Amino acid sequence: MLDWIFEGIVNWVASIMTQIMDAISGVFLGALGTDMTAMEEYFPFAVSAYVIIQYTAWALLFLIVVWQTFRAFSGPLAETENPLALLARSAIFAVLIGYAKPVFNIALDIARAPYTALMDSTLDPGDFTFAGIEQALTNGLATLISMATVVGLILLIILMIALAWNYFKLLLETVERYVLVGVLCYTSPLAYAMGVSKATSRVFQSWCRMVGSQLLLLVLNVWFLRAFNSSVGQFIANGGALTSGKGNIFLWIFCALALLKIAQRCDSYLAAMGLSVAQTGSSMGVEMLMAARALTGFSKGGGNAASVFGGASKGTAGAASAGAAAGGRFSGFVNRIKPNSFVRDAVVDGGSRMGAGGSVGFVGRVFGGMAARNGATLTPNSISSVATRLPNISGTIGGDIADRSLTGYMPQLASGAMGNMTYSNTQITGGHISTTATGPDGRQAQVELYNTAQHDKPMTPHTVVQAADGSQWYQVASGDGMGAFYSTPAFTGDLSEAAQVKGMFPNAPEGTLLRQVDEGTMEASYPDGGNSLWYNSAFYQEPDAPHETIQGADGLAWYAMTPAASVPHFESVPADAGGHSSTPGVFGPVAEYNQALFGQFMPGFDQPVVSVDGSRASDGILEVRHEDGSGTAFYDQAVYQAPRGDYHVYEDSRGSQWYAISGTPAVERRPVYEDGQPVYDGDKLQTFNVETVRYKTTPTRHSGPQKRSAGDRKPPNRKKP
Repeated sequence: MLDWIFEGIVNWVASIMTQIMDAISGVFLGALGTDMTAMEEYFPFAVSAYVIIQYTAWALLFLIVVWQTFRAFSGPLAETENPLALLARSAIFAVLIGYAKPVFNIALDIARAPYTALMDSTLDPGDFTFAGIEQALTNGLATLISMATVVGLILLIILMIALAWNYFKLLLETVERYVLVGVLCYTSPLAYAMGVSKATSRVFQSWCRMVGSQLLLLVLNVWFLRAFNSSVGQFIANGGALTSGKGNIFLWIFCALALLKIAQRCDSYLAAMGLSVAQTGSSMGVEMLMAARALTGFSKGGGNAASVFGGASKGTAGAASAGAAAGGRFSGFVNRIKPNSFVRDAVVDGGSRMGAGGSVGFVGRVFGGMAARNGATLTPNSISSVATRLPNISGTIGGDIADRSLTGYMPQLASGAMGNMTYSNTQITGGHISTTATGPDGRQAQVELYNTAQHDKPMTPHTVVQAADGSQWYQVASGDGMGAFYSTPAFTGDLSEAAQVKGMFPNAPEGTLLRQVDEGTMEASYPDGGNSLWYNSAFYQEPDAPHETIQGADGLAWYAMTPAASVPHFESVPADAGGHSSTPGVFGPVAEYNQALFGQFMPGFDQPVVSVDGSRASDGILEVRHEDGSGTAFYDQAVYQAPRGDYHVYEDSRGSQWYAISGTPAVERRPVYEDGQPVYDGDKLQTFNVETVRYKTTPTRHSGPQKRSAGDRKPPNRKKP
């Protein structure tokens, strides 16, 4: 049963191969010729650029004439040619440049006679077919190997593959030689420019020999193809036997393969005889196998370009296993490259390559470019091979594929508010990545990422992020949409969030609770009962007021303002009938309570206190009076700047600092008010005297943190190697 299944599979494969050979043979034999029709229709640019080549040749001819004429002035110091002869040749070759293509067509007409004769001889190319060759091979093998049927089937496959592969390579080489003749035709004006001078005439002579040799080779292509075709027909007719009764299918197959090999190497044989034949077809078949490999990847539905070359999801090891299973000369191919490397090489501008080189690498990059243009993405390893290198060897990745691949390399850009962004204008190069992020509301942010191994820590606000390859990067954002990259944690101040706060801000005092106020601002509640505001360094400049810089776990700095001093509640002193405070020096229970409370609050202040005014404590100001009518004003250091002139600094019982400024007694005349209106005696305003204190200076309040400009970002310095 298994033998029958295997035989069916082998026969099906053999029939498919003969059909493919028939299809290829019909296309190639019908299109071969000694005219430039196929060249002009398949490569229309060659026709349109022919005039440019002519003008280039005339310019080159002119330069050669000018140079050789200039050399003639050197006299006997240089071997120069006769200027008159030089001018005569220049005129002749200038005309030849103008008629270069008609002259070349004359040569093609000469080669057309033997070419057409070989094509029309004996067998009509349209009647040629490979049909029946597999049956003849099967019958011959069954005769030779009557018992080992499986062995015969395996030999059938091997022989068919060898025959089809070498025939296919010969056809490829035939087309390559034809295209080379077309290149010689449409670049012929440049060769004529070389014939003007004796110094460059050898180039023109070599070109003439090459044209003649290539036309001869073009004729021999038909000879070899027709010889092989007749051999196949002879084999199908008599099974490989000779008229003498000798021979068999093995002798025929070896002879047929030898003819195909000789045909492929015909250019080498002609070159060995001294003809100037260009060497072609060195690895064209290998490149076609690479194309088949790429198409196999596409057929699997690989949206990611890595799947085209083995699949990113399988990893390097999986791709290597697949390559080993394939067998043949490509068994170690995937072991020598990383998946996605050809796509990476196709889109990198400059830098060193990641994938294989040579012709295999060239074809790989061609198909890699196709994958990139059809929605493929780069794997993190491919991006890392550029982003983590030094700029002078990294190259650059840009365009749509960089936009699509960025979030795979920088996972944080695909999470949270950043996940709602679309990225454009992405540029990836050594140690630096830049992109433009656009939010759903249309606001944009310019995002810059700097590799920590290549750059110093930025002086501007930043976060530290980790790429998919484990490398660390400084992330800097600017613009109207930068809030998504410096988002304020949505804390509510609940006690259950204490552990989360500690995780995000390891340097914060134990037990700190946070509550989001607005974008870039949070209110902190400390275990000792104090409160302060925290300002996001991405949105606010560093304030001059006393503060502490709290470093977040993501590397972003927050300015924690020093809390204002916590002042105890001082009782207010009753006012007299005139509406002003009781005269200092008049002691009572309220004044005595305030004196005792102030002594506990400000233990370092040793001057006797008569009264305490705490009405402005919420503004960070306390004022005390002394027995001689003088006074001392205390200003909270967290709220006020250092005053000018003489002052002392005291520390209260809770650790806050105060500026103490001494004042001298004074008397002020103040208007009398009734029901909120000043009182007049006729036209004269009624006043009364009030004992007060005059201070020489008053400190200025600290200004709050200033908003930072959305574009206030400076790139960090690169580390010295």
